[in-house]
Amino acid sequence: MEATHLHPKQQACHDCDLLIELPEQLNDNQSLLCPRCKKVQWTQYKHPVDKTVAYSLTALILLVIANAFPFLSFDAQGQTRTITIIQASNELYIQGFYLLAFLVYVCVLLFPAIYLSCLLAITIPTKIGLKPPFAITLGRTLSYLLPWVMTEVFMVGVLVALIKIIELADIVFGVAFWAYIGFVVCFLASSAIASKHQLWTWINHGK
Repeated sequence: MEATHLHPKQQACHDCDLLIELPEQLNDNQSLLCPRCKKVQWTQYKHPVDKTVAYSLTALILLVIANAFPFLSFDAQGQTRTITIIQASNELYIQGFYLLAFLVYVCVLLFPAIYLSCLLAITIPTKIGLKPPFAITLGRTLSYLLPWVMTEVFMVGVLVALIKIIELADIVFGVAFWAYIGFVVCFLASSAIASKHQLWTWINHGK
């Protein structure tokens, strides 16, 4: 049985697998839609390399700040307790929630840091006109990691938990809390701009 090869100017839809004829180019802020399911395949942002570098660097800095300062402080019955993100993972481990502690550490802290580092390793050389070293390996790493990055899920979980305990204790939001919110916003922005199509365009053709 002969293998089926895609035409170089065709792409399978991410959702319904329809083969889409690719345009020669897209205008700034223009999106390619699947003609069948109407799902966005990718968006051509203006100055995508510059924006990705800026958002990724900012996200990394904010992630460091989010781990260097208190995340939340609880004041109940005259007792005050301050917790960091790392301590939250450690506390889950101490209480016997080993898998959950591992997931918090890996999917909320480790994988996002690795993802941003790999993304910068591709975009910074591209920005200065160089071929990113180990570009294909880095691209594959990014594709594997992104589904496991759960920064926004963690943030939503924290906010839901706070709604339940806000009447039981006085809560003070630390510097790390606001830094992590900024990190999530910057991370989502950088990963949206560096779509799979855009990423492999950089790897194969540069800007």
